[in-house]
Amino acid sequence: MNQFLKKFRQDVIAISFLGMGLFLALALISYNPFDPSMNSIGQGLKATNYCGIVGSFLADMLYQFFGLAAWVVVGSCLRMAYASFKGESLNLKNIRFVWALLLIVNIASLLSLYLPNTKVFHDQIYLGGLLGLGVSQALMRAFNSIGVQVILLSLMAVLVVFYFEKSLQELTEAPRGLFAMLKKKKVGDKIAAFFAGMFVKDTKKAKAAKKGEAKDDKPKTVFPLSDKKFVGKDEEEEGEEEDELDAALAADAEEDDEDEAEEEEEETPAVKLAQKRKVVMKAKPPRRIENWDMPKLALLEDPPASRIKIDKAEIQRKADSLVEKLKNFSIEGQIQDAKPGPLVTMYEFKPNADVKISKISELEDDLSLALSSESVRVVGHIPGTDVVGIETANLKRETVYYKDLIAEDTFWSEDLALPMAVGRAVDGEPKVVDLRKMPHLLIAGTTGSGKSVFVGSIITGLLFRHSPKTLRLVLIDPKMVDLAPFSSVPHLVLPHVTEPKKAATALKWAVREMEKRYKSLSKFGVGKIEAFNEKTGGLSKTEVEEHEKINQELEEGKAKLEQYYYQPLPFIVIVVDELADLMIVEKQNIEEPIQRLTQKARACGIHLIVATQSPRKDVVTGLIKTNIPGRVALKVASKMDSRIIIDDSGAERLLPNGDMLFQAPGVGKPTRHHGPYLSDKEIGNVVKHWAAQAEPEYDPLAMRALDGFAGGDGAEAGDSGGGSGFGDEEYDERYDEILSWASEQKEISASLIQRKFRLGYPRAARLIEIFEKEGVVGPANGSKPRQVLVSSFREQ
Repeated sequence: MNQFLKKFRQDVIAISFLGMGLFLALALISYNPFDPSMNSIGQGLKATNYCGIVGSFLADMLYQFFGLAAWVVVGSCLRMAYASFKGESLNLKNIRFVWALLLIVNIASLLSLYLPNTKVFHDQIYLGGLLGLGVSQALMRAFNSIGVQVILLSLMAVLVVFYFEKSLQELTEAPRGLFAMLKKKKVGDKIAAFFAGMFVKDTKKAKAAKKGEAKDDKPKTVFPLSDKKFVGKDEEEEGEEEDELDAALAADAEEDDEDEAEEEEEETPAVKLAQKRKVVMKAKPPRRIENWDMPKLALLEDPPASRIKIDKAEIQRKADSLVEKLKNFSIEGQIQDAKPGPLVTMYEFKPNADVKISKISELEDDLSLALSSESVRVVGHIPGTDVVGIETANLKRETVYYKDLIAEDTFWSEDLALPMAVGRAVDGEPKVVDLRKMPHLLIAGTTGSGKSVFVGSIITGLLFRHSPKTLRLVLIDPKMVDLAPFSSVPHLVLPHVTEPKKAATALKWAVREMEKRYKSLSKFGVGKIEAFNEKTGGLSKTEVEEHEKINQELEEGKAKLEQYYYQPLPFIVIVVDELADLMIVEKQNIEEPIQRLTQKARACGIHLIVATQSPRKDVVTGLIKTNIPGRVALKVASKMDSRIIIDDSGAERLLPNGDMLFQAPGVGKPTRHHGPYLSDKEIGNVVKHWAAQAEPEYDPLAMRALDGFAGGDGAEAGDSGGGSGFGDEEYDERYDEILSWASEQKEISASLIQRKFRLGYPRAARLIEIFEKEGVVGPANGSKPRQVLVSSFREQ
């Protein structure tokens, strides 16, 4: 039942607000001051109001109190209905209701300010109602007329911005767009021409009347028009005058076009911009989730209007050349079909019964030479058919644009929790998969293969689907540049990690987070994060308070490891952009947490995307590879690299810039796709959209661990206790020295120890925890220093 209500919740809310708005509108339209109400008993209990006696009472109260500003209530209801129909999540506790109420008061006050004595409805209702009249008079006594006008008009502008949650620039986009469209279509010129034409015709008729009928006796001259028809002199004169007017208007329009062209030339580096193809999204994703505005498709650039089409003659020529070349090597057969794609065309070749398929695979270089193709790849037997697939590169290649892919309905399907747009298949069909079901992804590709663009497109897609409440990101980027554009999105758990030692710490934090999540799942008796979120999302306020109390007692009892989650958890996606660089420096500290995460992190909602330029055996080890079934191989340097990634050759024959072999979990052979193109500007637009709403809220435990590398003595960063922040407690060589100093103080804190003895914060905090366990200092008291309890030390 809960799932059913959740599915149709938005529709129910939208219909309710729509019905409420229509009811109020009908009640206000049919308001009669002589109907029964609080101020009139009317004719018994009979009401002429469209909504009956309830409508008459309701309309009277609204009009008496707010005046004509009561219609703002109707507008608010209809706006809420529209927002809910669009998929925006509405919260009755939203502060937007406060802005709506203040806007009503503001409008009522303005009406009473400008028309204080005007009444409507048989002189029964003030324009601004009793509320507007009282507020305006009170303000007049304090600020006088001009001051009140400035205050109310400024306040109304601010309230409109707050209520619609859009800037003034965004609010004026529609009017400015309308004026721009009217100017572009020269509607003003057409209107002027219409009235001018009427004036010219009237003038001509007046002149004709003065001349009389004598001119009819004059010989008529004719001249050919474009449609080869002839007209008399009267029509000629009219045509000449109209031609003069049209010429003048055309000259003005030409000047306007030149001015517009000059403006466009100043705004853009190119004098003429290429036409774009408008991408329309059929699905209607939510524009707002709780307090988060979701990115719009308009943040991405439209692809060019003209699409590259492969010449059929070229396809036929290559097919004939393919059959002829195979014949030269005693391989007989025929081409059954050709499937052109954006980058390659796959020919389905049916060999004769006496032909070995392995012989065809050995001829890739010979076929490439015969077809004058940059790359030829023999796919081998296509499952379910009796043909062999042979892929050859197109002479003209089409770019796959990211906006086209995420406009697909599949990308917005509720069945895909973490959608990932892979690209387009050989036949041009879009491919969108779910990272949640994979559950991890391994990507390899040499320089220029398009690896960084592909990783960036995956992250951008996740930002389109998820708010920071449902998705958190950990970005590990030793190269420091590829993932840097995403360093300001509020989805981050940690700052953009670029150092190998900090990367190891971040992965160890993820392991600890995984263990805590599994403990939480076990506590609530569920096996995966979806069931956990559904169960904890349905907890009552009392139950949440009970779990909060239990966790607080565990913290006070020094049993932090026993704490658990009791509220819905977001997915966590960890992106490691260059695994090889990390394995060179910190192989032991990197390989182990990656293995643990890939082995068991799926159920608790933690997923890895690991990318590398060097898929060597010492980088992509057997254990890592075994536990990551989802793999993408872009163009690599050798057959060996291809086999390490996808357990098969072929990736070394791929084309640059996004050409890939995608190995889906549970599928026997990898399939060829062409990845999407996403520009830095488009990524920047999406990042700015999120960064403008909030700053990242980092995990405090992980931040304490990362801070261990930023300060203190150098030895601390390297040890397991101080460096990672997650090791077991061990004896500190400066314990006695610091304890002796602490016994002489009245209050101490971790930051005070850090400054006094030049330690890193994790080490100082660990010492404070040890002191608390041994009774040297008291419990934490918010942000205040801890009280020192060993007074006997000071007395001695």
